[in-house]
Amino acid sequence: MIFNEPATFSEAVSALADKDLLPTDLDTAGLRALDASLRRQSLFSAQTTNEYLLEKYQGFISSLLNPTTEQRPDRITAANPLGNVTVGMNPVSVRAAIQQYLKEIGYTAAEADKGTIKDLSSDQRITLVVRTNSEMAQGQGNWLQAQRAGVLDAFPADELFRLEDRAKKRDWLARWRLAGDQTDDPIGTGWTITPDLRMIALKNHPIWAELGSSDNFDDGLDTEWPPFAFNSGMWVRDVSRAECDAIGLAGNPEVKSLEEALAA
Repeated sequence: MIFNEPATFSEAVSALADKDLLPTDLDTAGLRALDASLRRQSLFSAQTTNEYLLEKYQGFISSLLNPTTEQRPDRITAANPLGNVTVGMNPVSVRAAIQQYLKEIGYTAAEADKGTIKDLSSDQRITLVVRTNSEMAQGQGNWLQAQRAGVLDAFPADELFRLEDRAKKRDWLARWRLAGDQTDDPIGTGWTITPDLRMIALKNHPIWAELGSSDNFDDGLDTEWPPFAFNSGMWVRDVSRAECDAIGLAGNPEVKSLEEALAA
């Protein structure tokens, strides 16, 4: 299998860099009321009106996704003859940098919000923003890499699976069934649930967009690539043509452009 989990690559960095900054004072419910295509093409965070803060997030997350290599004479060893050193942000350094910036501009959360998800400087809030935007960029990058005829021919389907554990797990099997029903395709026609409860569908099947739709699920991110919902822990992995044939999932996905996906 080729793209089984989030990876660091140029497509993910480009996906993040191409997003427009969207300062807003809307809360999560208000953001859901915005046009889905606008949300997909924007970098935002609920009740964050400071465009420079969003710009910092964009730059820091790009560095996290795309670390560079420098050669330093003081790091040359027998095992590392070129003195290569990986340089880039990590989640801890991003959080510290964001908190330092907010301190410099005199930001203080309301007393009742301090330390909560509503506090722009809280570990919880910053971690969620970094994780969500990083994973959305990685998911879009994975999706872009899959939009090649050779990949779609060899691996025509994806399986939705749990990549990370969660203390409180959402019922993804029920979501899968609901998303499949929304496509009007009967189970077994482009999407399926195997006897051992694996959730598999052809790449570019409408079920993926329905799975991420905020019209169907309040926490949906309105994408047809993972992470379909906030902090889900779910991802997708390739399913080969041989395996699709074995489970009776037939079809030949067509290459889809990013413009088509964003405009849906």
